[in-house]
Amino acid sequence: MTHNIRIACLGTGEVLARAVHALLEYKVIAPENIFLSRKDGPAIERFAASGCTLLDDDMNAIMRGEIVLVAAPGDEVDAVLAPICGCTSGRYLIAISDRADLSDIVNRVARGTQVVAVCTAPGCKQPVTNTPGFAAYMQPPCEDIIRAIVAEKAE
Repeated sequence: MTHNIRIACLGTGEVLARAVHALLEYKVIAPENIFLSRKDGPAIERFAASGCTLLDDDMNAIMRGEIVLVAAPGDEVDAVLAPICGCTSGRYLIAISDRADLSDIVNRVARGTQVVAVCTAPGCKQPVTNTPGFAAYMQPPCEDIIRAIVAEKAE
C-alpha cells in the first residue's frame, strides 16, 4: 500500500540509499513524497531520476516531511541528528540503525518529537520501540516503512 504521506530521508551512504530504495521498491511512499538532501552524499542523488525531490540541505527536507527517516550506522546516528535536532518538534522520527536506542535518540531531538527507534543488529532485546503516546493514525505508515527497510536489509 502506498501511503500519501511526505517523508524526509536523511542519513549516510549506502545505509540511506538502501532505505530509500526499499521505500520505492515496495511502493510504500510515492516518489514525489520522498525528500532527500544533497548533503547526504552522491549515493542518494540517483533517486532524483525516480521522481524523489532532491533539496540543497537537511533543513529543507525536514520542513517538507511529516515523517523524518534517519538511516545510518550506529556510530553516525548522532552526527546525522546533531544539525537537525532543533527542528523535529511536532514531527515523527524513525531512526533505523544497528545501535538505535530510543532514550538516546529522544535525548537528541526537540521536545514534542514522536520517535520510533529500530535496532537492526542481530540480538537486539527490543528491535522496535517508540515514545509513549505515539499517534495511532501514524502507526500503519511507520510500520510499513520499517517493514520495507528491514526486508531490504535482510536481502
